[in-house]
Amino acid sequence: MMPVSRARVAAAFLLLASIVGSSLAAGAPYHLPLGGPAPVVKSEGDLRAFLDELEAQQFLVSEGVNLEGYYQWRGREPHFVAQFSRFGNDLRNRRDYAEIVEHWRGRVRDPLLARRLEIHHKAFLQSRVDPSLVIALSDAQNALQDSVNAFRFRVRGKRVTLTGITEILTTDADRSKRREAFLAYQQSAERHTRAILHCMELNDRIGRAEGFANGAEAGLVLSSLDRQRVLRDLDAFERSTRPTMLAIVERVKRDLGLDTAQPWDVDYWLHLQETAGGNDAWPREPGVERMMALMRDLGFKPDSLPIDTRVWDVPTGGITFPIRPPFEARLLTNPFTGSNFYETLFHEYGHSLNAVLTNPKLPAACLSGDETPMSEGLAECLGHFAYDRHWLERAAHLSPERAASLEQVGKLQLLLWLRRSICLNAQFEVTAYGDLHVNLDSLYAATYRRFVCVELPPGHFFGYRDLLATGPLYFQSYLYANMIATQLREAMSARLHAPDLTREKRVARWLTDTMFWPGGSVAWPDKIRRATGKPLGTEALARYLAGAMPARSAR
Repeated sequence: MMPVSRARVAAAFLLLASIVGSSLAAGAPYHLPLGGPAPVVKSEGDLRAFLDELEAQQFLVSEGVNLEGYYQWRGREPHFVAQFSRFGNDLRNRRDYAEIVEHWRGRVRDPLLARRLEIHHKAFLQSRVDPSLVIALSDAQNALQDSVNAFRFRVRGKRVTLTGITEILTTDADRSKRREAFLAYQQSAERHTRAILHCMELNDRIGRAEGFANGAEAGLVLSSLDRQRVLRDLDAFERSTRPTMLAIVERVKRDLGLDTAQPWDVDYWLHLQETAGGNDAWPREPGVERMMALMRDLGFKPDSLPIDTRVWDVPTGGITFPIRPPFEARLLTNPFTGSNFYETLFHEYGHSLNAVLTNPKLPAACLSGDETPMSEGLAECLGHFAYDRHWLERAAHLSPERAASLEQVGKLQLLLWLRRSICLNAQFEVTAYGDLHVNLDSLYAATYRRFVCVELPPGHFFGYRDLLATGPLYFQSYLYANMIATQLREAMSARLHAPDLTREKRVARWLTDTMFWPGGSVAWPDKIRRATGKPLGTEALARYLAGAMPARSAR
């Protein structure tokens, strides 16, 4: 995961203003003084000079927010995320700058300049809105993030983090304790539901003021998506994987000797599949070392890359901060058990590679990375190596048969994550924005029943999903990310004539040339077409997940 937009302020922020009444002087150093009027832009040269200064200021705030965000997630206080975000929003609220962008959008000859205008067009959408709404959302999101970071659950008298809840649900044989841990999600929901709803309502008001039907439509356009497409793809994925999900629920009941499978049973059953061979293929202690070895096998040079990797208990799987692309990135990954630790670690390292292997000579607007489907897709492209059978044979010293079995378990875990976390919450969020005044607990329970195929206990649950507020319209990015990752990996295997990518040193060059180096200078749908020869589709992911359900399972 990358830091997500707070008050629609993703990593980029805007600039300052210039000299009124005159064209930008060709060849002379140009400066936009803070708070001044917008310049007169009469040519593409004028426009380029304006954007260069705009993006330098944008980059200044981006670095500050990323660094302060890193401290925030490390629990360092005081931090200045809220203050820096307000400053960035003040810059993005400049309607006079937005007017320059809209005037020139679609009129320039230079393709890179045109791309920069598209990036700024989306960034300036919020300038159509009352600035006080944007600032209010930003402040509310940052306050919520601080509360979530500090929150501790209580399970049997002990204070535990979200990671601790996950560990109980995954590894504890005591079913009553797993039930108590799952129900503890309601503790966070009771604390945070009101704040999450407040953020969603503000986000909806902002989206409607921008001219969209609701907050979902407004948020999805920032990822080059739309509500109709997302709902269609969520429905198609749900329908295509429902037989497997139903089979999993039946297998859980049979293997654990249950009359009814409950939400707190599935992760434990999956853990039994991972550990059935009598050994842990994914021990935590050598995880970073194994990852570095894999990166070398793929052709990267991890020892010389400016990436800081830390195992840290954070209230999500992991998070990467591109402090200063391409010169520094920092990642935090959770101390999970089993393949989840490795997949998250590899995923976050993929984010970091994307940040530090970008062409440093790109305009600053293109250094902020890809929109979220591609950003997460490139991370997943690396994450999938965590349960690749070829890598498991070598790194964990497994037999080919055991490695193939664990690869199947890894794919099963991916399918479960996509259904139970990603698609469930994406469907709920996009639907909820249609009418935020309906009974959202009932909507969440019905959506849960559809995607998880078991009943959710009564009570508040959606309110523990703080990403609904701190990263609005982000969940569906992971479904598209896995479509991207599988399509890219198929293309790599075909074009490099390498059925085993885990020891193919040309992987680094292929990913760098086609994906990392261009940064945001190429729109993500175009990157996919250029790299794979076709638009993004669902076929590769369907092939990847086919047969994920093992014929036999551990008990």
